Amino acid sequence: RVDQLKYDIQHLQTALRNFQHRRYIREQQERQREELLARTFTTNDSDTTIPIDETLQFNESLQNAHRGMDDLIGSGTNILQGLRDQRMTLKGTHKKILDVANMLG
Repeated sequence: RVDQLKYDIQHLQTALRNFQHRRYIREQQERQREELLARTFTTNDSDTTIPIDETLQFNESLQNAHRGMDDLIGSGTNILQGLRDQRMTLKGTHKKILDVANMLG
């Protein structure tokens, strides 16, 4: 009979400890949930920030350089087209001068 009572006491103590542990865990979860709901979020501090400004400036500089190269290539193309037009004009003038020289003898 004493052994049975000891066993029952151990069993009840284990059940009580399990119940207390589950209650503690539930209270801790509720407390954490309330803390999260009541928390006001702010911007990141300097330890977790990403230097995005420098990256944006670098990207903008690259885009400006790319745009500048496109403008340079466009100017070069316009210059070459102008030289071709001048060549055609000079050829036409040269031909007319030769025609005039041939007519004059």
